[in-house]
Amino acid sequence: MSVLLLSLFACDPAEDTGPSPTEFSDCDPIAYERCATPFPSSFYLRDDATSPTGVRVHLGATTIPYTQQGDLSYQPDPKYWNELDGFSPMGPLIVEIPGMSADNLPGHASIGASLEDGSALVLLDWDTGERFPAWAELDYAGYAIEGSRSLYIRPAMPLLNGHRYVVALRNIVDTAGAPKMPSEGFAALRDGTETDTWDIEGRRELYEDIFTRLEADGWARSEVTVAWDFTVKSADAVGAKIGFMQEDAAARVGTSGPPYVIDSVVEYTVEENAHTWKRVYGRMTVPRYTEEDEPGTLLTRDSENMPEYAGDTTVPFTIVIPRTAETDPRPLKLLQYGHGLLGSQDEVEGGYLSELSDRYGYILFAVNWTGMDEDDYDAVALMLLGDLSRFAMLPERSQQGYLEFAAATWMMKGAMVADEAMSVNGTALIDPSEVFYYGNSQGAILGGGYVAVSKDITRATLGVGGMPYSLLLTRSADFIPFFAMFQSVYDDERDLVLWMALLQQVWDPGEAGGFGRQMNMEPLPGVPAKDVLLQDALGDAQVTTLGAHNMARAYGAVTIDPPVNQVWGVETVAGPHAGSALVEFDFAAPIMPQDNTAPDDEFDTHEDTRRAWAAQEQMAHFFETGEVVNECQGACLCAVGQCDEPVDEND
Repeated sequence: MSVLLLSLFACDPAEDTGPSPTEFSDCDPIAYERCATPFPSSFYLRDDATSPTGVRVHLGATTIPYTQQGDLSYQPDPKYWNELDGFSPMGPLIVEIPGMSADNLPGHASIGASLEDGSALVLLDWDTGERFPAWAELDYAGYAIEGSRSLYIRPAMPLLNGHRYVVALRNIVDTAGAPKMPSEGFAALRDGTETDTWDIEGRRELYEDIFTRLEADGWARSEVTVAWDFTVKSADAVGAKIGFMQEDAAARVGTSGPPYVIDSVVEYTVEENAHTWKRVYGRMTVPRYTEEDEPGTLLTRDSENMPEYAGDTTVPFTIVIPRTAETDPRPLKLLQYGHGLLGSQDEVEGGYLSELSDRYGYILFAVNWTGMDEDDYDAVALMLLGDLSRFAMLPERSQQGYLEFAAATWMMKGAMVADEAMSVNGTALIDPSEVFYYGNSQGAILGGGYVAVSKDITRATLGVGGMPYSLLLTRSADFIPFFAMFQSVYDDERDLVLWMALLQQVWDPGEAGGFGRQMNMEPLPGVPAKDVLLQDALGDAQVTTLGAHNMARAYGAVTIDPPVNQVWGVETVAGPHAGSALVEFDFAAPIMPQDNTAPDDEFDTHEDTRRAWAAQEQMAHFFETGEVVNECQGACLCAVGQCDEPVDEND
C-alpha cells in the first residue's frame, strides 16, 4: 500500500490560492488542512441560470483527493459531479476538526437534541430558519490517524430538494475538554480579520448572511467553531433521466408491453416441489439508454445532458406460478421481486418465496438488477481500484435496471396475460389490476428508488433495507472486501470519508436515498404516491436498521403498537394503520456497534425476517387491504416464538 502525500491536497489558508480576484480556488481555506472540506459547501457551487436551483456544482480540477497508487496514480475527474445542480438530500456532511470530541453532539440515539436550544450542532433552512433534525459521529471505520478523525453530520430524513441550508458547530472541545479554536480561515471570516486571500475576502458578504441566520437562532457569533452553507439538488437532478427513459420506452413498446419470447416452461409434481407448479423462463426486448450493452457503461447524453435511445437490449426474466394455480385455477395478483447484493433473479425461486406465493396466491416474477447484479461485480471492482471518476457508471446503469424492472411490469400486465403459458383450460392466471413489489436487502435499497419512480406500483414491502448507501456501507459486513479496495488506494481514512460523501452525490438516482421525498411526500410528475411496509431486524449485520429508520421518517411511516424499539420521528399507533409503516423484528441478536463500523456477522438476523410467519402474514394483509396490522403475539419478539403462527387450541 502506498503512502499518501498529504501535501498534494493540503490547504494553506494563509496563502492566496485563487487564480484571480473573481474566481475561487480548488480548496476552501476554512478547512483545517484537508481540501474539499467542509463538504458539501457553496464554495463548490457556481451560479447557473439554466439550472433548476440556480446553481451548478463546480469541483475544481484538484479538489477531489489525488489517488496515489503506483502506476494507477491519477487525479480524479469531477465531470459527473459537476453536472449536478446541488448536493445530495441525504448525503453526509463532512468536516474535520483535528482532535475534536463529539461527546456534546447529538448522536443517532439522541436526534431530537439537534432541535433543542442548547445543541452544539444546527442544520438550518436558509429561507425559513427552521431547524432540521440531524446527528453526528466521528469516523471509526478506517485506519485513522489518531486525533484526526473526520466528523460525519447526517440529516435524519431527506433535506428538501432545491433548498439551501446552513450547518454549524459551536463550542467544540478536544478529548480533554479544552476548547477547539476555529481554523485560521474561518476565524478571519468570523472575527473580521483582513486577509490577502480572495477565497476569504470574496465570501464576507455570504458569511454575514450566515452569521445573521445563526444569531436569529440564538447563536453567539463568538462561539461558532465552524459554519458553512450548501444547496440541495433539485428533484429533476435525481428523477428527470429515469422519468424520460420510462416515458420514451413506454411509447416505443406500446400498451402490450415489450416483445418477449418464452424459452422454457418447467412443470413440477407435488413431490418435486410442494409449492411451485411451474417456472417460466424467457427474454424480453427493452429499449436501451446506455452507451454500451454491458457492465461498466454510462447513460447516453444528448446536447441537454438527457439520455438518448441507443437501441434495444435483451433481458431474461423468470416467472413462478404457485401450486394453488393448478389446484384452484383463477386470476392471481402479481408480485415483483427484487434480488440482493450483486445477485440475480434466481433468488425468486427460493423456497420461502415459493411457499409465500402459494399460501397467498401470487404470481412471482423477476429480472436482474442491471447495474448491481452478478454480471456487474467485476466492473464495479475494477472501477473502485482503477478510476473512481467513473463511479457514475453504477447508478446510471442501475437506472437502466429501473427501466427493465418497469418493462417487466408492462409485459406482465400486457401481452403475458393472454399467453397460453399463463392459463389453465382457458382460465387466465394473471390478474393485471395490481402489481405489488417485494425486495430484500439490495432489493429494498435499490427498490426504494425503483418503487418511487414506478407508475405501476402503489404498494411495496421493503425488507431489511435502508438509505442512503453512504450510511449503510461501513456498517455492513458485506462491504468489508470493497472497503479493503478503497484502503489499497487511500491510506488516510479522511480521504475515505470524503469519498463516502462524494460518491453519494452521484449515487442518488440509483438508490433509495435520492428519492426519499419522492416516495409519497413529493411524488415525481405523473407518478402516484406509494404506501410502503418496512420490515427490518434488530441485529442485522448487513444493513443497519438506522437506514430503515431514515426510510420510515422519509415516508411518513408509523410503527404499530407494541413496537420492539422506539424510533425517533416515527409515531407509534394502534393497528390497523392505512399507509406506510415500519415494523421491527427482534431475534435476540447481540447489540450492534454504536459507531460506523461493521459488526461481527457470526450472529446475523439479515435473513430471518423474510421467513417469519408474522412478517409474511403482515405483508399479505398489507397488499390485500392497504392496512398494516401487528401479526405478532404482542411485540415481535421472534426468539421467544411471538412471530410464529398462533396455535389454535381447538384443533
